[in-house]
Amino acid sequence: MRAAAVPGLTRPFTLLAPLVGVASGALVAYGAGASPWRWGPVLLATGSAALATAASNAWNQAYDVELDRINKPSRPIPRGDASVGEALWLGHACAVLALVLGAMASTWFVACVGLGLVGTWFYSAPPLRTKRKPFRALITIAVPRGLGVPVAGWSVLAVPDVSDPWALGFVTFLFVLGAAATKDFADMDGDERYGCRTLPLILGARRAARVVAPFLVVPFLLYVPLQQLGLLHAPLLHLAVLSGVLVIAGAATARLLLNDPQQLAERGENHPAWIGMYLLMLGAHVGVAIAYVL
Repeated sequence: MRAAAVPGLTRPFTLLAPLVGVASGALVAYGAGASPWRWGPVLLATGSAALATAASNAWNQAYDVELDRINKPSRPIPRGDASVGEALWLGHACAVLALVLGAMASTWFVACVGLGLVGTWFYSAPPLRTKRKPFRALITIAVPRGLGVPVAGWSVLAVPDVSDPWALGFVTFLFVLGAAATKDFADMDGDERYGCRTLPLILGARRAARVVAPFLVVPFLLYVPLQQLGLLHAPLLHLAVLSGVLVIAGAATARLLLNDPQQLAERGENHPAWIGMYLLMLGAHVGVAIAYVL
């Protein structure tokens, strides 16, 4: 395997959201008074989260090689820079390192990492390969990368036995449940040939975009009601401001998506709507940390 293939298999840009999300969850626990701040476990946990995501990316490319020959021929395996076996080996190595670092951070955190790794393996690998069915695929992504990230971050410093990490995870779960479907727009040709029934294939690009769009806005409207129900304990004003900013940004991103969903299918990850969705996730993680710490 060529050294240049490693970034292509692990996709460093996608490691940013779980890394920031785990740090955010730890800051929420600290801001809520659940634990004093401890740099060592937090740094170990963020490294673990990044490695777990890298493992997921490498596994996915190993099992999607035939689809990638059609959808993404510039990736390392179709290009000949790495083999399927090498991608699997890299994924396994990243997963083991993620578990080692996670165990050094906290018991609760490594449990979250382990469950996330199992979920992402089930998404890509046979015999389950949940990505072949739309609802199973979206749930398999949304649980570890939506619900699991705030809970895992909190568990670095404290036991997640209060409502805050779960309520925050519910918001990001709903967001990821819809936003995760956007990656399928660019993969329609290969997915159709190899039997992956994704949302854009079932509904078409335009109807699928109309289904996805509300998930970019509605979840962020929940911060204030969740605070009023006593499930979130950040100041109401902070959560209201955060909600307003994210709703506006989400609406702008949804408009980009709805204006030309076919372009998302043609341009894939470079489409402005895809970038907007990723920045929304980062903004939600950073925003809740600020809301609690302030």
